[in-house]
Amino acid sequence: MHLNLSTKSNHFNDNLTEIISRLKGVVKRDNGGILAFCPSHDDKKGRSLAVSLGRENQILLHCFAGCNIHEITGAIGLNPADLFPPSDNPRYEKTARSGFSAWQLLRAIHADLTRLLIISSYLRQIDALSADDSQFISEVVLRINDSLSYLESSK
Repeated sequence: MHLNLSTKSNHFNDNLTEIISRLKGVVKRDNGGILAFCPSHDDKKGRSLAVSLGRENQILLHCFAGCNIHEITGAIGLNPADLFPPSDNPRYEKTARSGFSAWQLLRAIHADLTRLLIISSYLRQIDALSADDSQFISEVVLRINDSLSYLESSK
């Protein structure tokens, strides 16, 4: 059964038609939406699944009996991602985080490594750390310290 609910997108009419073809008891509503028997539970009193198109061409499914979207889409062999139109140009793009500056991160690493140096010194005293490993940790802390000093002097 092909019900053209919207002229928003030909591709989406195809997706909507595919979803509708997997439902039983489909009837068109006055508002342009659809009612059907929910595929994830046994509708005995009537049609409890509402199907419509959202503002951004997403297919909206709502079960008035309380079935969640994963149950509904799983019962018809789909997943929730199938309800959204494909996008060649994603609307939401990742942007660089500006929560911490590089300086703050470097200082935090320096503080962590200084603490690690103290811990390694203790481990070395109780023979739980080899001399080579202790030396390596010391050298790393010194390199980070020298780098931080160099960067701060060149500000």
